[in-house]
Amino acid sequence: MKAKAMFSILLGLVFLLWACKDEKTFQGKHDPEVIKTYHNSVTNVPKMDSLASVHYITKQKLTEIYELSSLFTLNEKDSLMREILLPQLESYFLENDSTNIQNILQEMNALKVNFVEISNLKLTSTEDLALDSVRTVDYQVDYYSENKKLIDSFEKRAHYILKKEPKKFKHEFVFYFTDLETLNDSIQAVNDTISLGETQ
Repeated sequence: MKAKAMFSILLGLVFLLWACKDEKTFQGKHDPEVIKTYHNSVTNVPKMDSLASVHYITKQKLTEIYELSSLFTLNEKDSLMREILLPQLESYFLENDSTNIQNILQEMNALKVNFVEISNLKLTSTEDLALDSVRTVDYQVDYYSENKKLIDSFEKRAHYILKKEPKKFKHEFVFYFTDLETLNDSIQAVNDTISLGETQ
């Protein structure tokens, strides 16, 4: 009887160790001092029809939005920091609409997100850098806790538009998101809210 109990305990420990070993953790770079400098600046791409360029820029812009949002929620008691970060977040959207930002902030606040990774971007094969037309990208966002362990992953969709930068060269433009949406329903309604107005 004792041997059977010991075997069960040993088997349980082996399974626990195996589960911990395979647990996904954050492996990326995260420097708050760098994140604080993010702005939706003009982008220069030599090949306007390059799918690889679209993929790279889209991932970069999504990463910047989510990292700024994470920094914003982690500094909820620092009104000066939030006051600085909010306009930076707003600059990534074409319209002055706080709904998208509010949704991201509520989601991150509810899940206590510290680190973020963007992956699995899906662009159509005909996607290019045509200006002034709304484009769509599906992607996965992974949320990680303070100890860099995976909290959850969500399938998302973003719509974006490219606007020509009139003051610069022909291959320069500004990349704006028009909206971000969650494709899976695994996030429950969030009761906690973050008021964007409370930045004083």
